[in-house]
Amino acid sequence: MTPWIAPVARPTAWGRPRARYLTGLGLIMLGVAATVFTSTYSMYFLLIGPLLHLLGWLLMPGALWRRLVVLLPCLLAGLTLLGGPDFAGAFAVLLAGWLLVRNRPLLAYPVLLLPIGASFLIKAFLHGYAQNWVGDLVGTVTVIASAWLAWWLAGWRVGRRPGPGAGAGPGPAMIRAVEAGQVIETSRQIPSRSE
Repeated sequence: MTPWIAPVARPTAWGRPRARYLTGLGLIMLGVAATVFTSTYSMYFLLIGPLLHLLGWLLMPGALWRRLVVLLPCLLAGLTLLGGPDFAGAFAVLLAGWLLVRNRPLLAYPVLLLPIGASFLIKAFLHGYAQNWVGDLVGTVTVIASAWLAWWLAGWRVGRRPGPGAGAGPGPAMIRAVEAGQVIETSRQIPSRSE
């Protein structure tokens, strides 16, 4: 069985994976932030934000079908955040899109409960338009922490899976090295039918 490798470490058809990852992530975050900062005095953010957001998802390294699947739901989630604290559950949709594009294992998906729980707290404690920035900040921090937790869970699962032979599969240290761009060349012998 092939070990799990983060999409950043996989070769891409064009561009460097690390550069695509950082640029895509930056554009996604800027796109959502620009969309959320839209007001009656800055309607141009409503044009710029979604365009940056879509471009960010398309630039991310990973399977094209995964990036295309999350485009519309994540775009709608980013636009829904304009509604204020009552719609903070849209942060969970953004995190789900991130987990799908980053190819996280199913073990990491329970982290979606964190932004869902935070959305209930945000809705319970924030009631005015002037408090929207607090809800956006809490939602953003929750999504970032959840994404890191999902990354750790993916590494923990890989480190605990028994590998071929006497040892276990790659641990979190090896996954971090692979994600940092230090791709390790491995060769595997395929046994013939006579063996």
